[in-house]
Amino acid sequence: MQREYREQGFFRFISTDRRELKCLKPGEKNVNTVGRIIEARQKELITKEGIHRTVVEGVIADYTAKVPFFSWIEHRQLAKDRVIQVDNAYVRRWNGLVTLYFGRNTNLNEAKVQFPGYNELNKPQKRVIGDIIRCQGAFDVIVEGDILDTGDRMVIDDGTGAIVLQPPDGYKSGHVLSFGTPVIVRGNVITRAKEYVLIAERLRQKDSKLLLEGLVRFMARYTGLWV
Repeated sequence: MQREYREQGFFRFISTDRRELKCLKPGEKNVNTVGRIIEARQKELITKEGIHRTVVEGVIADYTAKVPFFSWIEHRQLAKDRVIQVDNAYVRRWNGLVTLYFGRNTNLNEAKVQFPGYNELNKPQKRVIGDIIRCQGAFDVIVEGDILDTGDRMVIDDGTGAIVLQPPDGYKSGHVLSFGTPVIVRGNVITRAKEYVLIAERLRQKDSKLLLEGLVRFMARYTGLWV
């Protein structure tokens, strides 16, 4: 089931074999989907056989998620802001991230459909930790939760699940996140040593009002205090 966008931003649900980008799982094959290219860049590789190849890597998005992609073939459709239909792709994990792969048997064509715009799809989406774990990771998301550990192994919990938090480089040197501090984090959730890790690109504490409300919710969750 997928949303088809119509003029003036209205949409309807249609039955289709197209997949939404959210919750693609490593190992899936024959994936058909539609998305807007957010980033696309060529890269030169040397194969194990010593052959030079030009590949394309970037980010594709629909209304459910943004996902990194990797294409073994150059294709004119892989251009920024273009909406494409992808047929027969496959999914693997690369550097801990769920990634959509385009191979020589993948068909890429312009999708002549109404679709959300570039600026809308380029924004990070807010997700809860339980949903991220169920989907085996996430790319460029916003997570709100409470700090459970401030040692070498920092953990963030939002009531639906808990994952390891890796703050941005240099963050620890100038800030102290105490136990129970509510934070807002933007970043990628990857797998590392069989754990889910939120690699923070940006991290901030909530403002004083939200901080107090967050601490009350935190105490209610972990001490049995009800307000």
